[in-house]
Amino acid sequence: MISPKNIGRQKSRQGFTIVELITVIAIISILFGLLISAVFGIQNKAKRAKSEALFGKLITSLTVYRKDNGAYPDIGTNSDSGDRVIDLNNGDQWKRLAEIMSLSLPDGSAIEDPQSDLDLKKANPKLKRYFDLQLSELDNLGGGERLVDAFGNSHIYIVLDANLDGRIKKASLPDSAKKDLRQRIVIYTTDEEKDDYPELKSWDS
Repeated sequence: MISPKNIGRQKSRQGFTIVELITVIAIISILFGLLISAVFGIQNKAKRAKSEALFGKLITSLTVYRKDNGAYPDIGTNSDSGDRVIDLNNGDQWKRLAEIMSLSLPDGSAIEDPQSDLDLKKANPKLKRYFDLQLSELDNLGGGERLVDAFGNSHIYIVLDANLDGRIKKASLPDSAKKDLRQRIVIYTTDEEKDDYPELKSWDS
């Protein structure tokens, strides 16, 4: 037979104490924090991979253009080192690249009659679509449509070895670059407006 004393003890053992509840809540919070970090980490890796694929597509298209035409397209700023820097956040430079390389307007729509555009035919005599521009790669940033990386950053710079010496000079690269690069085309992004974008470099891929 259970005595009244033992019944009281059994009742008092039911449920959690405040300390136990706080401990359980703390453990759940830690696990939830770890889960969120893991999800963000996976998302960031996926966005980096997508950005690298975009850079690779640009590099391939410019390489094929040079092979077809003997030089890179005349877009961007020529530096004293013989390199050419294209700023894709610059509306005029993005428009020119879209027209020459994609036979498209900056918003991704096709140029209706490229045959009648003498300037375009001079820059792209074969009227060949070198770069397959996807609407998902564009974003309207106030000043018009711009090409963006997978993080939404439009501050994309393409550096071309315009004098074909097989080297991109350090002076044409971001401040973090420590030396010249033995490459013909490199691409990098900057976080110019401090929006917490990662700064990507094609030569680090």
